Amino acid sequence: MRLGFRAVGSACYQVFTHFAVSLGGNLLAMLLSLPIVVVVIVVAFFVHSLSVVPLGIAILVGALPNPACMGLQKLARELAHGEPPEFREQWQAVRTYWRVALRAWLIAAATAIICALNAAFYATQAAHPASGLHAVAAPLFVVWTLILLLWLGVHLYVAPLLLAQVEPRALLAYRNAAVIMLSRPVASLNASLIWLGALLLTSATALATIIGLALAACIQQNAFRLLLPNLLPTPGEVEVPAIHTPPTQ
Repeated sequence: MRLGFRAVGSACYQVFTHFAVSLGGNLLAMLLSLPIVVVVIVVAFFVHSLSVVPLGIAILVGALPNPACMGLQKLARELAHGEPPEFREQWQAVRTYWRVALRAWLIAAATAIICALNAAFYATQAAHPASGLHAVAAPLFVVWTLILLLWLGVHLYVAPLLLAQVEPRALLAYRNAAVIMLSRPVASLNASLIWLGALLLTSATALATIIGLALAACIQQNAFRLLLPNLLPTPGEVEVPAIHTPPTQ
């Protein structure tokens, strides 16, 4: 449980001690994410629910491996490892990682939307006693909601892994993220809930436009930094060549 709070504490310190870089990186990431934001607003208009906007921004822009946020992830990685961030590296990282991040984002978005639609469907069925699925709707709603939360929780590590892997491949990142989640389930669950809560809070209050995405990225990178040393092989064991860790300063 301490890992989540340590990651948040480190992230807050790093963001606010490098506020200018964090603000600039956040604004650029949000600007590049405008097509996703527009789609979310259009969907909210058609379903007549304003709550779709902060939920959609938190998940599709902030939680999933959004290609527009890969540069921000690069800045957050440098902050997490005590390296001086350079704003020009944000655009370089976007150009380097946008293709693999887009593949990961499409997989993630499709899966998240399927889970969300199923959860919404069974919630509607549970609310109507006359429905033929009323008896099983509530348990199925819980099942799909848990699947959605677990799926989103895995993404605490996906973007950091895309930057850390020697081979930035989407499926390899998901495999490694699942290994980390299964290796440290309690710490990962705690950190992911805090991370998702921060995204929802900043999206609902419009702070995601200013600093929320940078804070979420720093939480991801710090959780990954704090957890990874406990998962690396000890001397005498077989090394895992998929992840590159920069030297600590």
